[in-house]
Amino acid sequence: MGGRENRTDTATRSTIRKAFSAIFRRSDEPTIIEECRRCGTTLESTISPCPSCGCRDIVEYRIE
Repeated sequence: MGGRENRTDTATRSTIRKAFSAIFRRSDEPTIIEECRRCGTTLESTISPCPSCGCRDIVEYRIE
C-alpha cells in the first residue's frame, strides 16, 4: 500500500490504456496485446518466456 505499485497493477493499467486507445482511435488495423497468462504482464511481442515470471504461456488479444 502507501502508493507503491507492483508490476501487475502497472501491466493492467497499460493493457487497459491500449484497449481504450484502440477503441477511440478507430483505425482499420487491429490492436494486438500480448499478455502472460500467469502474471498478466503485458509484453511487447510474443517473447517466451515471460520476463517477469518465466511462464511460457503467452496469450494474444486482437481488438478490432
